[in-house]
Amino acid sequence: MNCKDMMQIPELTEVLKLKAGENGLQKSVRWIYFADCLQCVKSEYKIENYIHGDEFVVLTNPSVTDDSKKLMALIHQMYEYRITALGINEGQISEELIEYCEEKNLPLFELPEKYPLIDLSQIICRKLVLEENDRNAAEQLFSSILDAEHLSRERVMAQARYLNIDLEGSFFVAEFAFASENGESGWENDDSLAAGRNVKSMIRAEFSRYIKQDILILPQAGSILALIPDKDAEESHIKEIFVRIVDRTQREYRINLMIGVGNSRAYLDEVKNSRNEASAALRAAEVSGLKGQIFFYRDQGIYTLISHVDDSRILDAYVNEKIGKLLQVDELNDGNLHETLENYLNCSCNAKKTAEAMFLHRNTLNYRLKKIREILSCDLENLDTCLEMKMAFLISRYRNRE
Repeated sequence: MNCKDMMQIPELTEVLKLKAGENGLQKSVRWIYFADCLQCVKSEYKIENYIHGDEFVVLTNPSVTDDSKKLMALIHQMYEYRITALGINEGQISEELIEYCEEKNLPLFELPEKYPLIDLSQIICRKLVLEENDRNAAEQLFSSILDAEHLSRERVMAQARYLNIDLEGSFFVAEFAFASENGESGWENDDSLAAGRNVKSMIRAEFSRYIKQDILILPQAGSILALIPDKDAEESHIKEIFVRIVDRTQREYRINLMIGVGNSRAYLDEVKNSRNEASAALRAAEVSGLKGQIFFYRDQGIYTLISHVDDSRILDAYVNEKIGKLLQVDELNDGNLHETLENYLNCSCNAKKTAEAMFLHRNTLNYRLKKIREILSCDLENLDTCLEMKMAFLISRYRNRE
């Protein structure tokens, strides 16, 4: 549930009056927290002990709200811990607070002074619990589509109808892979987990602008999968959505996002293939050093062909046949002949360019090329041989990223 959803709960439409922060209404609400406790006015009050991110904070204690300096200091702290929204009684909202919330895109709601807060708590908590149950069921549905050996379409469609999810038509899978600014997994700490929850909400919100139905989303270790219908949005719109999600994730959570996109599938039992393609697109982009953050499987060139080989033993056998002896010699001798050969092939078998790229003397390179010819019993002047070895290196890099 996001703030906009919260405003549209029938029992709360006349209770929650938005005063500021309209641009933040898409932020997700994880829970409601009442800050009208005695600790709020004590100097030893520690925000991190009570605020963990994504809370709708209700604050009506006059000892705080009547003291503008104390109130603003408290809200500044809460904002740093990523609260989602504020609820404050009518007559207790200053212009300074309105300006602050508008600047920070922090939804600020005015509450009726006589409205029972216990009712507010029960209504919102009940809605959140029901949504969590539906979300868990939806994730299980998506997981069953991806993992089932023999998919029962009738059972899946019945469960989808129960959850008010439309699974008619064609779909593709997008994988949103996270990395922090230092390149490591973005799911290592509580802050990143909170960001992950917001990104899931962001994905739903961004796609809702163009797609008339909810989409299935499944968190993974280090990534999020999304099952996206391709009947309502053009490809250009899909790309725009991906770009916005990437930009917002970097700007709001300082997490770099890479997106792999599988091909569209018309049958549910083929969706797992699209999921594998999305992952393969990310892997291929990493191996080939492609620039950018959004990668479609169909655009990955030779790696698209490699990923279609289901039996990995075939790929490994090919690598072993073409360059296996060279790899073994380097492993035994801690050598770099395979690196020399790969650079030579990447430089279109031009010895001069290879020597310059590797900062080697020409005689040193010629000596290494001679050793390579002896070990592999190959002719480096033969174009077919060079293409076969080039392919072997590409496969080896791809397999090492699996």
